[in-house]
Amino acid sequence: MRSVAWLHKGEITMRMYVVRVNPDPRKCLPYSKYPTATEYKRIHKTSPMNGFHEAVNFLPEHGIIRGYLPPRHLVSMRTGEPFILVTITAKTAKTGGDKLVGVQAGCVYQGKTNRQSSEPGINLTWHYRCPASLSILFSEAILGARTIILGSSGSWVRGPTFEVKRNSQKRIINTISGLLRDSESKKRFKLLIERTNQVLPTAEFESESTFERDVAKAWHTSLSIVKGNKYPIQKEVRTFVYERDPKVVAYTLKNAKGICFDCKESGPFISKTTGFPYLEVHHVRTLKDAGGDTIDNTIALCPNCHRARHYS
Repeated sequence: MRSVAWLHKGEITMRMYVVRVNPDPRKCLPYSKYPTATEYKRIHKTSPMNGFHEAVNFLPEHGIIRGYLPPRHLVSMRTGEPFILVTITAKTAKTGGDKLVGVQAGCVYQGKTNRQSSEPGINLTWHYRCPASLSILFSEAILGARTIILGSSGSWVRGPTFEVKRNSQKRIINTISGLLRDSESKKRFKLLIERTNQVLPTAEFESESTFERDVAKAWHTSLSIVKGNKYPIQKEVRTFVYERDPKVVAYTLKNAKGICFDCKESGPFISKTTGFPYLEVHHVRTLKDAGGDTIDNTIALCPNCHRARHYS
């Protein structure tokens, strides 16, 4: 088969895993009965797993996909390093078996993490997250998944997940690309592979989203003593960002009582986090200029005044 011209010359730096999903014996219809994007979205509306009840997820939440891996998945997936996940249905499934469902890149294992359910009494968890821009659920059924993954002579080892050897990755990518008929799927798959060695585009968003949740939690705690960090450390996300104390933000917002420090007007709308008029926390002396992440170096500003401080 002719090699895909756009596949970069270097090896893909991410490990590649295949997850084999079996029919689910519980009340929800089995994953393997819904191999296409259209059918997936239909079952997504009723399944308590926000996707397929049994495992994996392809639909995003605020730009990030959080998926569940089957029990007894490989220990090597838990290193915290990004990996590629290829989802197929079991060859032995009575309906919809041996089909390739989709591919996700930049997946990062987070451990068993609780998540909210829209249905009471259902406890949901997720294991990995990945950027929605690096996830593709194929709109067409791709048959012969086992042969695509293993080649003509390979054999599947025991367990629901399988690590693809480096020398087989290019063959698998070329084969999938050659079998895709939908032009949009072909284009998205090409971009997905091209981006696997680049910095993940949603890592920064995920970090900010997590921090905002921490601020919301800190708001409801005692803020009588807030030390902050006089010399805040940096952590590498997309670029280097300073690791901030959510209690400093909560204290500054709470103390402002919805009134902007500069214009003395109320925030433009009511914040869902605080219940007060919306304000943003500004560091008087910026962190990059050696300012501390402390309550005496922060003020609460309305969005207009905050932008004016930075750009006027």
